[in-house]
Amino acid sequence: MIIMIPWILIAVLVTLIILAVVAVIMKKKYKSPTDYYAFFVIGITWLPLGLVFKNPALWGMGLVFMAVGLAHKKDWKKNHKPWNKLTKEEKKIKTVIITILGILVLIGLAAFLLANYIYY
Repeated sequence: MIIMIPWILIAVLVTLIILAVVAVIMKKKYKSPTDYYAFFVIGITWLPLGLVFKNPALWGMGLVFMAVGLAHKKDWKKNHKPWNKLTKEEKKIKTVIITILGILVLIGLAAFLLANYIYY
């Protein structure tokens, strides 16, 4: 019996692999300390979303991120760089990353709506 893998799963897997490779390269090139404030913000966002959508994985990860962020609260100011303190190169990199992630979210939304339209 041959199991067919939907093309969207392959696309997501390839995208995740590419993003992981880029993240490893960027981490080696630009050494920076962990931003625990960002962990807290991610956690405080994911926790209620997981509760609203009844997704235990999402609220569980949100709880973990929030706990790690709070456990390192003393490092928030030391490791968090606001936008106005970034160099031009860092601003450019963050802008590119935000743009790519925004495009991926829009593609995912379009695929979701298209899949619902086709199957219903």
